[in-house]
Amino acid sequence: MPRAVHSRRDLRAGLRRLHRYWKLGLEAKTRYARRLIETALARSKQPVVCWSGGKDSTALLHLILQFRPDIPVVFNDTCVEFPETNRFVRTLASQWNLNLHVTRPNRDETFWRVTAIYGWPLFGKAQALSVERARRTGNIRPGLTQFERELALADVRISCRCCEFVHERPTKRIELQLGADLKFLGMLAAESRGRTRLWVDHGDYYFVKRYFGRGRGIWKANPLSLWTEQDIWGYHRIHQLPFCDLYAMGHTRNGCWPCAMGVRNGQLGRLRRSHPKLFQYLMTRTDFGAELLKARRVLRDRRVGEETAFTREAVSDILARDIEFFDTL
Repeated sequence: MPRAVHSRRDLRAGLRRLHRYWKLGLEAKTRYARRLIETALARSKQPVVCWSGGKDSTALLHLILQFRPDIPVVFNDTCVEFPETNRFVRTLASQWNLNLHVTRPNRDETFWRVTAIYGWPLFGKAQALSVERARRTGNIRPGLTQFERELALADVRISCRCCEFVHERPTKRIELQLGADLKFLGMLAAESRGRTRLWVDHGDYYFVKRYFGRGRGIWKANPLSLWTEQDIWGYHRIHQLPFCDLYAMGHTRNGCWPCAMGVRNGQLGRLRRSHPKLFQYLMTRTDFGAELLKARRVLRDRRVGEETAFTREAVSDILARDIEFFDTL
């Protein structure tokens, strides 16, 4: 996704600054996060904190509760959360006496309905956006990578529109109901290139003009943006914070279990090992596996022969022969 021209900052200079900040110790980063939280709360009338049940947002929540114990906590249940996430959220909400607000997608906008219409979340948000747009419009733009062009031409049904329907819309609905003028997020600039660029362009405290539509915006604060994963786990150890069982099962993050944005980093292999029934359902009871087979053909995987049919039955046959076939691309 291209960066908006009017808000771009010098990426190279921003990265140099960010690398300097990453080298700071956890104590200094914690002091900075606390100052940002205190400043943002002082300027806000109706703040909320977004909590996914993940390790990052749990650390953020612990920090914010020291200033505002009764702050509304928004948990977006996408209805495709890992069972461990839902269990952890219920348990911690009770233990910490959270002012918890749970939101869910509309019945006609579930993950399964959206993916059936638009396609499946594969390979990363930037690639999914590019391929979905090219398929929808028929415009194979010069800016696409060779891989993206081939995916679009092969009609691989890839999309990340599910994020809009199961994440963004439900969250905005409840934030509107709460009258939120500030939302805290536990995003780390180190987590992805997109989040790195977001920090370079906007920093860790900024205003989004049309967040709720024309004429109504919201402030966003990312107090942990300068932290690394090592910092997060260090904070958990120091304060003995609980965390979701998913991390002990080999997962590096929680989120929607059918998502395959990290398919090239072993995401499906982790799902197969930790939740074999969910893996089998995704691969053989939906069209996800068939679309992944198409993508492997584009990648010229020799194990996908020209005679291979892109069907659920073909996927089942492949898994019967090689259970690890889809673990990585």
